[in-house]
Amino acid sequence: MRRTLVSFLVVVAVLGFAVVGYGQEEKVVLKYMTWVNALGAEWIQEDFIEPFQELYPHIEIQHEYVPFAEYWRKLMTTYAAGNPPDLMHMSVGYVYDYADRGILLNLEPYFTRDLSLEEYYAQPMKAVRYPNMETGDLYAMPYAFVMSVLHYNKDMFDAAGVDYPTDDWTWDDLLAAAKALTKDFDGDGKIDQWGFFFQPNYYTLDAAIYSFGGRVLSEDLSTAIFDSPEAEAAVQFLVDLMWEHKVSPSPQVYHGIGNLFEIGNAAMVIGNMADLDVYRNIDSFDWDVAMVPGGPATKVVRMWPDSIAIASSSKHPEEAWEYVKFMINSGKIDRYSGQRKMPIYRGLAESDEWMEYDKVPDKSVYIRAMEYGHPLDFRPNWGEWSAAREAQLEPAFLGQMPVQEAIRNAVEAVQEVLDDN
Repeated sequence: MRRTLVSFLVVVAVLGFAVVGYGQEEKVVLKYMTWVNALGAEWIQEDFIEPFQELYPHIEIQHEYVPFAEYWRKLMTTYAAGNPPDLMHMSVGYVYDYADRGILLNLEPYFTRDLSLEEYYAQPMKAVRYPNMETGDLYAMPYAFVMSVLHYNKDMFDAAGVDYPTDDWTWDDLLAAAKALTKDFDGDGKIDQWGFFFQPNYYTLDAAIYSFGGRVLSEDLSTAIFDSPEAEAAVQFLVDLMWEHKVSPSPQVYHGIGNLFEIGNAAMVIGNMADLDVYRNIDSFDWDVAMVPGGPATKVVRMWPDSIAIASSSKHPEEAWEYVKFMINSGKIDRYSGQRKMPIYRGLAESDEWMEYDKVPDKSVYIRAMEYGHPLDFRPNWGEWSAAREAQLEPAFLGQMPVQEAIRNAVEAVQEVLDDN
């Protein structure tokens, strides 16, 4: 009888402990590293982290922000020390390399389990798929993205009697408009108003190459192939805008001046939609946005996202994924991305709040651009080979070297980076 009573009390004690513990979740601490500045860090803390912790009080997020120039070195230092953050902001310029090293958690099983692709924009997500942009798995999750876009000065177009850009504009249409918009008002032989301003960086160069039917890298990402006739034609067209047609300022002209469109010396510019905050401060002329022009082969709008990733070594992947879901499904405009970056979540991006129908620009252009959107070549060691390519192509845009020779040098420089890594 005594043995039975003891056994009963043990069972009651165990059950009692279970009842008391039921519903109480173990405390979890997630380390979270971002590259934003102090103000941006405050916005992330207040708009994302604190509301998330209110919903999940058992999860504590320890947020550390590191300037972008130091971020990647600091991140790799934490990995080498075996103490990486659970959550980290991830750049399209690094996601392929980090996934290739096994540093990032494969998020595809989590996404497939919990979310529906139809509720998000798929095109920017290609940038964080590995090993292939089209069929690879997600190794980071975009929360907002930007795209290359054509800004135009409506006052200059009106004064010159030129129709505004349309969705079906080609590079030839842009050239024709730029010729009509380039002006020497006082007849002194110096251009006072340029028809089109661009810098030969990835905002413009890569999309032009693809729109002419070329490629930058081979499909297996091992070979630089932008010396094809199609790619060469694209680069030659851009160089000719400066030196043959004289509708775009060369680097010698715009170096040290900055954005000629912003200061009212150019009728059009290809830039980043994230420049919205800058352009909305312009009060000296009316402006709007259009899609970038298409080429002889197709139209390509380059899109690239801001993303968040989870360390493959995280001890709390489920809790980290809960934060990722919270961030990408936010139902309101956060201050960090704001109105100048497009939410990956369709429901928010297409809301009246984000579209801002009563303000410039006409954001419906961004929605229509999805048909042509692609991240293109943010692939292995992109930061290194992209810089090498720009350096080798620069003499062509300076008018100091034939395009074919500059391309040959650039292909050799890019291939050296690809082979070394």
